[in-house]
Amino acid sequence: MKKTLLNIFLLLNLGIISYFWFHNSGSMLTREKSETFVAIARISGLLSVFFVLLQLILIGRVKWIEKLYGLDKLSHAHHLTAFLSLFFIFAHALFVVVGYADGNIGFFAQIANFIKYFELLPAIIAVLLFTFVFVSSLVIVFKRLKYETWYIVHLSSYLAILLAFEHQMELGVDFISNIYFQGYWILLYTFALGNLFFYRFFLPGYYFYKHQFVVEKIERENDNTFSVYISGKNLDKFKYEAGQFAIWRFLDKKRFLQAHPFSFSSNPIEKLLRITVKNLGDFTSQMSEIKPGTKVIIDGPHGIFTTKRTQNKKLAFISGGVGITPIRSILSNMDANYESIFFNCTRTTQDMIFRQELPKFQEKNIKVVNVLSAEENGVDEHGYMDAKKLKKYVPDYMERDFYLCGPKPMSKMVLNTLKELGVPKSKIYFEKFSLG
Repeated sequence: MKKTLLNIFLLLNLGIISYFWFHNSGSMLTREKSETFVAIARISGLLSVFFVLLQLILIGRVKWIEKLYGLDKLSHAHHLTAFLSLFFIFAHALFVVVGYADGNIGFFAQIANFIKYFELLPAIIAVLLFTFVFVSSLVIVFKRLKYETWYIVHLSSYLAILLAFEHQMELGVDFISNIYFQGYWILLYTFALGNLFFYRFFLPGYYFYKHQFVVEKIERENDNTFSVYISGKNLDKFKYEAGQFAIWRFLDKKRFLQAHPFSFSSNPIEKLLRITVKNLGDFTSQMSEIKPGTKVIIDGPHGIFTTKRTQNKKLAFISGGVGITPIRSILSNMDANYESIFFNCTRTTQDMIFRQELPKFQEKNIKVVNVLSAEENGVDEHGYMDAKKLKKYVPDYMERDFYLCGPKPMSKMVLNTLKELGVPKSKIYFEKFSLG
């Protein structure tokens, strides 16, 4: 129901924009061809800014939206609106040039005239900045550059948004002739930027001030995995749900410019916060060097990988490698009302994370099945997670909801297996958290 209302609200805003445009520039559609082009340019400009502002909401880690969709779906929507934004930005620029050049001077001559027009300078710079951000983002994704590079590049978009606002307020005919549209447009900007500032910047700063998060200790879980324990003031008042994650920034000389997402491997009733990290190279390979006493900024909690997503009390959990971290948080927080089974998939027994904690799960009536891909020991299952193992241990799989967290190849394989067995997509929960 809430999603439906949010979708209606989105369409309502598009309707308001179209209404104001139609009752001003829309009348030009039936006039000369040049004026038709200008009218199309104006609606393109309005829509380009609308989708840019929508992107701010989608990447702003806005809690009231995130709870409905999850950050992974919002990230996907952000990528889609990025293409829509750029499409309308270029459409606006193209139709403006064509409209004013038509029947008068050539296309490129008109561009030269616009460049000479000082009042258009903010708009020209904004278009160039948006193009720079978009192209740079593609390069960063394909070359797998660091998040910090992406973040620095995207700071340019904030300047472009402000320049676009100045351009529209000064030269936008649809605004100049309608004080109500001006008020609506200012409200739209305020709403988007206000949500971004509050959730992305103010809230993490407030939590840091309130709880004074600090690294308490670091403990090794196995040869390439370790846990970082975080203490602070009044941690019982820092609320998160088992299965969620946060974005962590460690304030030492090497890492204060870097922020990375990690699931809570602790559960909300434990005294310390904990994340468990596997050495996967780059940032994670050096996290064991973090010294106790290092201050930490926590942006979160985020995510909807929690048991609140279902009313079903019969659950199956499947983890691969370090994907056990959010599942450990959930299982350790479960009560006796659930009938659960946990498939712990790793290469060998030595690769298992939280090996000493697995018996505690069984004491809570949670069946634990270890699946080892590179070891046969006569006790645990050997091979990969497949339909045969599911049917063996979970004959009532059609009655259960499944929670899945692990490396992308493993997750894809398990998802295909569950699909082949006929498990509805609505009963499978996974979350690919990411920054944005």
